[in-house]
Amino acid sequence: MLPALTFTRRRIPARQLIAAGSAVALVIAAMVTMLLASPSTTSDPASSSRPLTQRLAASTWALAVPTAWLAAPLPEVRVGDSVDLIAVRQGDRPLALPIAADLHIMATDERSVVFEVDEESATAIATARASGLLIVPLLRSAR
Repeated sequence: MLPALTFTRRRIPARQLIAAGSAVALVIAAMVTMLLASPSTTSDPASSSRPLTQRLAASTWALAVPTAWLAAPLPEVRVGDSVDLIAVRQGDRPLALPIAADLHIMATDERSVVFEVDEESATAIATARASGLLIVPLLRSAR
């Protein structure tokens, strides 16, 4: 029989086996890490039962803004919705300034709204209120 017509079982080199095994292990580790580290949605009933301090992201604070500070009523908002805030001044020289963007609502009731804010947003909201500017909330689209 001719050597070209014989079929032998090809042996896979040890280096290729080690490389393939480590690649599979890395993919599995990445999938497990992605599942464990994925942020929980705030619309879950279990997440709203957690304390507010556990629901805050790193380097953020909870800021309660009384609804009396708002120049317009809040639209229908729920925990987890995003809101932008602009400050307006009426009079001879009207002014509109964006003061905070993409604030997440942590809690709400008829008297106040609790936002998750960073340092810049908290300072901007407090400065706008201290300057006598009116604060207008704008609900962001969920898309």
